[in-house]
Amino acid sequence: MAEQEIAKHGKQVIRLLTTKEHGAAYRLREIGIEFATILFAVLLSIWLHGWSEHRHQQQEVRTFLGGLKKDLQNDIGTLDEMAGAYRSFDATYRYLAALAPEGTPDERFDATYKSMDSNWFFIPNKSRYDGFLMSGKLTNIEDPELLSAVLWLYQGMLPQVQLSEGGWQGSQRKLRDYRDDVLVEDGDQDYYRLLTSPKGKRLLKQMLTTDQHYARYREYVARSKAIIKMIDAYPGMAGH
Repeated sequence: MAEQEIAKHGKQVIRLLTTKEHGAAYRLREIGIEFATILFAVLLSIWLHGWSEHRHQQQEVRTFLGGLKKDLQNDIGTLDEMAGAYRSFDATYRYLAALAPEGTPDERFDATYKSMDSNWFFIPNKSRYDGFLMSGKLTNIEDPELLSAVLWLYQGMLPQVQLSEGGWQGSQRKLRDYRDDVLVEDGDQDYYRLLTSPKGKRLLKQMLTTDQHYARYREYVARSKAIIKMIDAYPGMAGH
């Protein structure tokens, strides 16, 4: 529509420049009016295009934030479960580390020993975030506090969580390597002898989850909940 208006008034300018129907003063005044109309139409077209583009961008942002909220809610549930799982791992290693070298395997020992290979590492639901980041659209989020919080969660907090998990995994790998290098025969008595040796006990104690590990899980959850609140407060997010 704006292009048609510009074309129409452009033709009117050409007609005024070529006609001798009116005096020069009249034609100059009319040409000025036509140019002003064309300028207004151009500016209006630019504004409408920018408004439409901004509206489209914000709709994409709201769709992303709605999905991100669901991802974070799932991650919060996962981390709560994982914290419970690590407490169970701790109970396993405390029991094994407390066994007396001169003792013998009890009814609990076999099942507990077999659970030593259990582990669980956090894999966040972040493919949506990665896609929005790679598309260059993340900066379309117009709340700078929300944008900073999302960036810190994935680029600052997540690596810290993974670092703590990496330390725990490294301790588990050392325990496995010790078992595989030393164990000659299979059987509860051989397993018991292995784990109640001085090195076995030391490696078992190193398997206890650190306070820092738990603290980073809690902080990731807390930051995720804070982001969800900011998402709910973002303009136009009602009902998402």
